[in-house]
Amino acid sequence: MKILALHLHQIIAYAQMRGIARQELVSLIENPPTDFLSETETVSPIDFYKVIDVLIQQLKDEQLGIRLGNFLNLGALGLIYRISLQATTIEEALYYLQMYLNATFPIVGIETTIDVDAVRILLHIDNEHIEANRVILENILTIVAKEVNMMVQNGVEVIKTSPFVSPDYPDDWQVSENYSVCFTSGILKATLLDRSRQQLDLLIPEYLKLIEGLKSELSFANKVKIASLNLAKPELPDLASVADAFHLSPRTFQRRLVSENITFRQITDDLRKQISGLLIRHNRFSVTDISYVLGYSEPAAFIHSFKKWFGDSPERLRQKAF
Repeated sequence: MKILALHLHQIIAYAQMRGIARQELVSLIENPPTDFLSETETVSPIDFYKVIDVLIQQLKDEQLGIRLGNFLNLGALGLIYRISLQATTIEEALYYLQMYLNATFPIVGIETTIDVDAVRILLHIDNEHIEANRVILENILTIVAKEVNMMVQNGVEVIKTSPFVSPDYPDDWQVSENYSVCFTSGILKATLLDRSRQQLDLLIPEYLKLIEGLKSELSFANKVKIASLNLAKPELPDLASVADAFHLSPRTFQRRLVSENITFRQITDDLRKQISGLLIRHNRFSVTDISYVLGYSEPAAFIHSFKKWFGDSPERLRQKAF
């Protein structure tokens, strides 16, 4: 029974952002994969738990699984894009998602129950690693709930449950003896949300390239940029969401940035400039598409920013690029 190394790669990336050295974690693995990003490389459950246990001991974060799930949102976008190529309804997509988890994360058991009112997806791991399993299962539940919301045409209430839910948990978590995600059964036959406007097959690789380029510098500001890209949906997240990824209050988070003579707004503007510079070179992205991806309320606001950054309009710069 082996776990896809990509799952561990994403966890290690989050640990790096929180200040744990990558080499410290990789050294725990008996036979480290040569390429963590490969879709064939695997790690043993024993090695996987070694890494999780270090995160638990060093970070002491009661919501570590949830923060991991939120940080892995970029990976979830990639997964839901691949699933949408195969599925036409939410029911089909969930079936493919379950198959994917069975194949790549076999220590996790999945049971789906459907009645007239609701769908409940129950997760469990049958071993004695209680604290580590909490992190793993709350992480997966966070990702599954995000994907359900990303797939549907209209917002749907998705409730997650865990035995460890406390008053500090987000509002969409409830205490239960089981780890589960629950939502209205009526959406099962609904068609998948058309995400073609976001051109995820191009957008996700561009985001990943930016992340790789940022890893050479270990400043807090760079870590914030990496977190922002990982949390993108694909529009960039707000300050509170990024601060929470670091388990910091917004005020402490801003103080950390000020100590490096930068603000969150400057970071967001810099990322928007980089992303727009990349996307303008893809004809499949219209100016409206790019403004939407970057989170602008209307194209005119994006065009104004673009002219400030590059000294020319998006269309004229696109013509020069080609």
